[in-house]
Formats: sequence, C-alpha cells, structure tokens
Amino acid sequence: MKPRNIELLVDSGDYFRRMKEDVASARHYVLTQALSFEGDAVGLSMGDLMLASKAPDRRVVIDSFTRHVVNDRLVWTPRNLLDRGLRAEVRETRNMIGRLRSGGVGVRFSGPAGRFLERLPARNHKKLVAVDDRVAYVGGINFSDHNFLWHDLMLRVEDEGFVRFLREDFEGTWNGRQEAAQWALPGMVLHSLDGETNEDAFARVFALIDGAKESLFVECPYVNGPFLDRLAAARRRGVSVTVVTPENNNFGLCRDAMIWHAANSGFDVRFYPDRMTHMKALLVDGSVLVVGSANFDVLSYRFQQEFMAIVTDRDLVEDFTKRVVEEDLRRSTPCRRVQGSMASRITELRLDALDRASAFWRLALPMAAVPAV
Repeated sequence: MKPRNIELLVDSGDYFRRMKEDVASARHYVLTQALSFEGDAVGLSMGDLMLASKAPDRRVVIDSFTRHVVNDRLVWTPRNLLDRGLRAEVRETRNMIGRLRSGGVGVRFSGPAGRFLERLPARNHKKLVAVDDRVAYVGGINFSDHNFLWHDLMLRVEDEGFVRFLREDFEGTWNGRQEAAQWALPGMVLHSLDGETNEDAFARVFALIDGAKESLFVECPYVNGPFLDRLAAARRRGVSVTVVTPENNNFGLCRDAMIWHAANSGFDVRFYPDRMTHMKALLVDGSVLVVGSANFDVLSYRFQQEFMAIVTDRDLVEDFTKRVVEEDLRRSTPCRRVQGSMASRITELRLDALDRASAFWRLALPMAAVPAV
C-alpha cells in the first residue's frame, strides 16, 4: 500500500484530474508555479481553473522562460518570428496573463533573463500547486500542451507542515528571495534548491550514487556533467547502470552522450519510444528514489532553482518500481546505435565544452534570485 499522504501520479491525466478537484475545493489560497505556462489548451484550462476558484488568495509565478520560449521554441529567432502559428500562441499567452490579472489572480514573472538573455541558464525550474495548507503537488510537469503529452510524474502530498513549507518557498519567489531549505516527512525529504548552492544538495545525490552496491536506474532526458562521471565510476565498480532516455530528445547532445556511454562505459541505455520522457528519476539499489523538477545535468547542478525529493518510503519506492521502472523498461528498446571514432570524439568535446562553459558562466554571472515582476 502507498502511504496515505504521499501519492505518485504518473503522467498528466491523473495529475490534472486530482489537482482540479483540489483547486475547486480551495477556500483560502491556490498558489501555482511553473517554468512554462502557455496560452494553449492546457494553459488556458489551468487559467480558467484559477479564475473559477473561490479562494481569496490566487497567485501564479511563471518563470521568464515563458517570455522567450513557447512551444519549446525560442521566439526570437528569425524563423520563429515569421511563424504565424507561434506568434499567435505568444499573443494568446499574453492575453491569458491579462485575463488572469483582470480576474483577480496575481501573476508575477520570476528570473528576468537579461537584455541579451545572458541569465537564461538561471531559471526557476520549480513546478508547484499548493492549496489551503492541505495539499500540494511537486514534480516535473508544466502547463503547456506539449508538456502534458510528455511522460512525467508529480507527487501529491497531504501534510499541513509540508504545504506551509512550500507556501513560504512560494512567497520567497514572489518577493524575489530564494534560500536553500528542506522539509522532512516520514520516508521523504524535500530539498528546495536556490540556484546558488545547489552543489551542496547534489552532494547528497552523489553520495547515494557512490554508495550504490548493486544497481542504479536513471530515467531522464538530460544527463550530463558530473552525473555522467559518477555513473561511469559506479559502473567500473561493478554496479549495474541503466539509463532510460527519450529516443527523440529535444537536446540531441544528451542522446549522443548516451550512445557514447553505452559503447564506452557499459551503461545499459534504453531509448523510450514514441514520445518524450521528461522524468527526472534516480533509483539507487531499488530502495532510495530521487525525484522532482531537477534534471541530472549542469543546469540543475549549477544554476536552476529546483525541488528535489529523496524518498525512502518502501511503499512509494515499490509503486515507482512497478509503474515506472518495470513498465518503461518493457516499453523501451536497447541502444543499438554505434558512433564512429570521429563522432565519438566530437561528442566528448561537446560534453567537455558544455561543462566548461557552465562553470565559467556560473563564475561570471550573478545567479542570485532577482525580484519577480
């Protein structure tokens, strides 16, 4: 049996159904936060839900990413500026924000990206819906059509102290403050990462990887940076390393990196077919689960504000194992691709360049939280 107050919701259908019921019953507040909140069918449905709520305190924080990337496309490229469909969605997103504000829903954008998009790596990557000090949702799903089509998960948690913790975190973002913090429940610790001291929190994840005795299961579209080195070291120790990643990845370098490591590090790489898997999940020795909004990449490691849960509750881990690990391994196909020597060398160089660039960017730019607007 799953713990009564923590539920694993796989994919957007169960998540949206449960969340709509909770928001409709709100009497005091509904707080919503996302990286992407777009003016398409899903975003408009969530906007209507916020407008229909009877709660006196209804607020939304959207990361400024949505001002620059819509439908997974950077709106400022010449090609996209001329795309009428994309421009229409940009206008509808702007109109949706106006309707929310006119209807009494507070809306602020966090993390301005800078005049030349120089702060674009420093996103607030959290996803949150919190209702009445009663129930909250955290995980990886944004409010857009394409995100709702992706394979992903959310945690639904009923616990007054936990929801108050998230409400305080939301208030910090609303007011341009961000501090690293954590909240513990029986069987789970949630870490709120501030985008500046993330390496301290990820040290706990590295310790789990380094301490693995038998197996590591990773499902994530974006795996790079120090995580690949840790996984490779675990494989050299004899630990079984399985990585499930999308066959059609919207960041091709991550797919290429997995092909390289399948051949050179001995990872069991499986490609998830048909649609994007957007999960951020690490299962260590079948007993400790890391999930949340944080990818296992240099952006989450060095720049982004995230939620990351470390779960030890046996029932929840077993539920994840049955509904995600076993099912996704069944659906996925082993990597059979082979890179030539030149392509392999290029992949190595690109991964090294990404890591060096992110380290330089981290030192060169102020990444502290800035006021939401």
